[in-house]
Amino acid sequence: MIQSEIDTKLKSRIAELEDQLEEAHQLIDAIKSGEVDAFAVNLNDHSEVFTLQSGDYAYRLLIEEFNEGALNLSESGMIVYTNAYFSKLTGISYEEIIGSSIFNYIQIQSREKFDTLFYEAHQGKSKGEINLQIGERVIPVYISLTSLQPKLSTIGIIITDLTEKKQNEDTLVKYQKQLEQKNHELEQRNIELASFTYVASHDLKEPLRKIQIFSSRILDKEPDQLPYDVKDNFNRILAATKRMQNLIVSLLNYSQATETKNVYAKTDLNQVLEEVKSGFSENIQGSSIRFESDVLPTLNVIPDQFNQLFSNIIGNSIKYRKPEIELVIKINITIVSAHEISADLISHHEKYLEISITDNGIGFDQQFTDKVFELFQRLHPRSIYEGTGIGLAICKKIMYNHDGFIKAKSTPGIGTTISIYLPFDIT
Repeated sequence: MIQSEIDTKLKSRIAELEDQLEEAHQLIDAIKSGEVDAFAVNLNDHSEVFTLQSGDYAYRLLIEEFNEGALNLSESGMIVYTNAYFSKLTGISYEEIIGSSIFNYIQIQSREKFDTLFYEAHQGKSKGEINLQIGERVIPVYISLTSLQPKLSTIGIIITDLTEKKQNEDTLVKYQKQLEQKNHELEQRNIELASFTYVASHDLKEPLRKIQIFSSRILDKEPDQLPYDVKDNFNRILAATKRMQNLIVSLLNYSQATETKNVYAKTDLNQVLEEVKSGFSENIQGSSIRFESDVLPTLNVIPDQFNQLFSNIIGNSIKYRKPEIELVIKINITIVSAHEISADLISHHEKYLEISITDNGIGFDQQFTDKVFELFQRLHPRSIYEGTGIGLAICKKIMYNHDGFIKAKSTPGIGTTISIYLPFDIT
């Protein structure tokens, strides 16, 4: 065969092979893009049809639409497949990623952990948190690795970007630390305020006592020689010092109720009630007052504070009674759910012990139910009813100390019910 014929045949064969190679490239591109799910190949003068299973095709589309990175790695760590999300996450083109090593994208500090996860994945599955590093940018991620043996000699990886989650966690930790710092500062200020109130009240007592003593001496020594207006002025001084003394005592009680160093103890509330009634015996003498009480429980409380609590509530019932009728004070106990107390109540206790103290006194308008528990708030003129406006504020503080709360319900001319709520498990 002459050389020219050989050259012609070789050129023809080369052209044929180039056409087949071009077709192959086009087919591969079509498969990658999902444009075909079957193709035919001529082998030995006949055609064979190869199909891409519809499930695989759907799966491939799903992986491409993932909002997470998806990679296939060779057993040595070379990236043989990546979806678009991983390219977007790293900011590196698809062409650069394919054929590169996964280890190029692992932060040095995470290499040891990734090596362990990669080794475990060869045996089956593994997962954990690591950091990727692209240039100067560090990306926290959660990776799940799975061996694709025996169908494929590769490791599949799903990569979840944790950047936003970590930022939220950091923000939460930051706010938590700030809150703890603010709570600590508030606690210190409360302690300082309580100490100031206690010391100031004690320091006020001595000059106040001297004013009372010297005023009384003047009145007692020269009762007939003093003009009426002078004696009247001294009596006003004594009345003012008495009010100041009551206010100091109330401030001391409020300061002590604020302290958190009190000791809890099993306390029979029936005994506390009897002590309080005994303390009011002088106020009750000559008055028609009747107590009706359920048998009260024994609770783990601060004894002195509960004595103060009952004293303040019962003292108000006695103070604001209607003089023309018998004062009846009823004390009842029941168990209620948090929802029964208030649908808006935010509580980590399901049940509460309710102790209600009801009287048939003068009552007050329900619109003032919150005001009565505030410091120095009075609903009646001092000229008619004495008081400092601190009593129920102390009760509110005492209930706070016991993880409970207090409510008031009243009707003018009918009477008032003060209800205290304690966690049921306080027993």
